[in-house]
Amino acid sequence: MFEVTTAPYVVLDTDFRIRGVNAAYLHATGREREELLGAYMFDAFPDDPRDADATGVRNLTASLERVLRRGAPDDMGIQRYDIPDIRLAGAFQRRAWSPVNSPLTDADGHVVGALHHVEDVTAVHEALYRAHRDDRTDTARPPAVVLRRAMLALTRYERAARAVAAGRANPGGPSPSAVLSVAEVARRDGLWHAVLHAARHTRPRDCAGAVCEAAVRELSAADAAVITLHGEGPENFQLAVSSSWGRRAEELQYITGEGPSLTAFDTGERVLVPDLDHGAARWPLFAEATAGIAVGAVFAYPLRTAAATLGTLTLYRRRGATAPAGPPADAQAFAEITTAVLLADMDGEIIEEIRATADRDDLNTAIGIVAATQHISPSEALTWLQTMARAQNLPLADLARAILSQYPQDPGPHR
Repeated sequence: MFEVTTAPYVVLDTDFRIRGVNAAYLHATGREREELLGAYMFDAFPDDPRDADATGVRNLTASLERVLRRGAPDDMGIQRYDIPDIRLAGAFQRRAWSPVNSPLTDADGHVVGALHHVEDVTAVHEALYRAHRDDRTDTARPPAVVLRRAMLALTRYERAARAVAAGRANPGGPSPSAVLSVAEVARRDGLWHAVLHAARHTRPRDCAGAVCEAAVRELSAADAAVITLHGEGPENFQLAVSSSWGRRAEELQYITGEGPSLTAFDTGERVLVPDLDHGAARWPLFAEATAGIAVGAVFAYPLRTAAATLGTLTLYRRRGATAPAGPPADAQAFAEITTAVLLADMDGEIIEEIRATADRDDLNTAIGIVAATQHISPSEALTWLQTMARAQNLPLADLARAILSQYPQDPGPHR
């Protein structure tokens, strides 16, 4: 069935090497079985190095990571992913695909690979794009539900493409006309492999921590890395840090209410401060506070999706460290990789961790309120809360928040 079906399929192992490929996939890509079997997926199908906006490798990698980590299928919608033209050396063919990736498990239920099912939708994509662009009406329309799904997928793709193009055009970002060299593509792929290998071989909740450690290991002259997720207001969640020194440096931004990470999140642009002494006029409180812990340089990168900025990846360098004057090489590419890794877990483990942290904070505050109002010890207050939660058949965190709602929190001094 695998071989004779008209649906293109590829079998990948956990290192993304091609272990099986059917005739339909060979026909869709114009490749030979012998050149694909055993090849690394993204060596066989790299991004076009002349297209600085190419996202095929990044998006497919993130999808496959979700499949391997969660053991559940992942539908990518419509994905622009140009492929090498075997007729012309160095040339690429414009293609749009509809990929779905599914887990492959052994007899014990362990994920041992992924099944990559992809349909070439280039012709449909181009037709829909022209219809959308020219605002023309086709009398021979497909069923309404098919059309709605196709247009929704196209809209998502175009929105993402516009956001990426806008990001490239930002003064702080790479030139939209930048062309990646073969060495740069190889280095970017190497970063992908290093980060994803580190993330995959950790417990789910340690994934972001592995990314921070990889940042310090892979990026030259970065002494600490911090990943922080940001809310709409003053709320933030310090997702992972590479060291306690980095955590303290990041916390000082939120204590003083200013700094490169906050600016990067607010503007959506990277903020590079190779000498914090020269940044003192822009963030005087932060510069003064960090002088006591010898922070010499800060490089903050927004973690951006097509629709929003999730947070920041901030790299810190100690004062007096022997290092180049500018930011670490490949830091921008590393931030893009970090965003993809976070997106792979954003609706799963990371959200659970954020909720667990919020629950702990609310519970600790409620314990303090109960202890103070009933004149009992904190341990007795916790026992009281647990008893009340069981009696009311409520989760402990929900009871804690109900108590907090009766005691408005002091907002503190306004800046």
